[in-house]
Amino acid sequence: MSRTAIATVALALALALPCPADAKLKEGVVATPDNWGAVVGFAPDLAATPEAMTPPGIAKLVERGLKLRTVAYRPIRPSLGYIEATNRHQATAAATGTGPNDIRTRGLSGYVAGLPFPDPESAIEVAWNVQYAYAGDDGVLRFGVHWVSATRGVHRSEKWTWEYLTRAAHRTDLAPLPAWPGMAARGVQYASLAWAEQPYDKTGATALYYRFEDPRDQGGFLYVPSMRRSLKMTFGAPGVPWNQTDMLFEDVRGYSGYPEWMNWNLVGRSTVLAPMHAGAPIGPDAAEEVFDFATPPHWNPAIDWEPRPVYVLEGRPKFWTSPYSRVILYVDAESFLVPIKEGYDRKGRLWKVVINAYDESPDPDRLPPPPALSMAVDLLADHATVFPTHEVRANVGLTPARFTEPELRRLGR
Repeated sequence: MSRTAIATVALALALALPCPADAKLKEGVVATPDNWGAVVGFAPDLAATPEAMTPPGIAKLVERGLKLRTVAYRPIRPSLGYIEATNRHQATAAATGTGPNDIRTRGLSGYVAGLPFPDPESAIEVAWNVQYAYAGDDGVLRFGVHWVSATRGVHRSEKWTWEYLTRAAHRTDLAPLPAWPGMAARGVQYASLAWAEQPYDKTGATALYYRFEDPRDQGGFLYVPSMRRSLKMTFGAPGVPWNQTDMLFEDVRGYSGYPEWMNWNLVGRSTVLAPMHAGAPIGPDAAEEVFDFATPPHWNPAIDWEPRPVYVLEGRPKFWTSPYSRVILYVDAESFLVPIKEGYDRKGRLWKVVINAYDESPDPDRLPPPPALSMAVDLLADHATVFPTHEVRANVGLTPARFTEPELRRLGR
């Protein structure tokens, strides 16, 4: 039996195990920095074998030369502000659910801030925790983009800057709490500005878009330097690649679509190897330091993998236009970030493997774990796109005035 088959069988057996009897959050429990993982999730099985902890998608990459450099498990917890908001607003959120074909009805009520569902009991509760996982209230990310062929190596590269109000609403760390009033009035949950720094012929291409509380299309503007004008655009439609890469918009950070856009199934709880304390270098030369561009398939990263408690969440798209028949998210049970995603094509074949690696927070009391790298591997096309981090800052104090069309045009020029 192949390594992939062994890993698949072992993972299936692990998922079939019953949940621990003490896993359910007891009424009145207060979350603290010391007990966060026990209150909101569950402990990893540190006795599991590496084969049992290797998801099928990662096992496929191991067959292609990925080395799983394993390290000891370490807990993760969010900022003091996020913990306080979770305690303050515990039991106020309700996942109202939507029909199997309903993509426009809001499926959450009563949510204010913090983790919506400590110790989630259903698939939709896990999905909402992913939506509102702690990532700070705003941030700046400078990153590289490298298109990598398994046969030719790196054949195209770009540099980008991305600024974002992660929480225009449901804020926990920075005033005003819990939302910017003007954006709340417009129903804006998130705002983003992204622009190309290299290559020269793309410099000035800038995108501004808003994500809304209701599951409507994300709208905004694209500034086109050659036209010297901004165009009104819709962003993040299911199945659309970001910037012609192997990463779909909905793949960003594991899943960036709305929870209402999938039919969810909680496959189970498990322990998998995931890069949540990746030990990856961050900086302008990060790509050359972390990715083995010289050795086929030219995209394997050298990062640390540790046993992580995860919810295994299956999503089936409600959009008939989606290129995915289903996706599997491995949702970290302490942070509710998504370090690993598997995407299956319309024929049911394992098609995409997405990895999001995080480094340790420099200040857990007030800052989230910094994203160290992301990558999307197209197993069927023998191609990948890798995104090394050049610089990352969180909770820097961005305001809504930054996320406007005049700012878009100014940056583009």
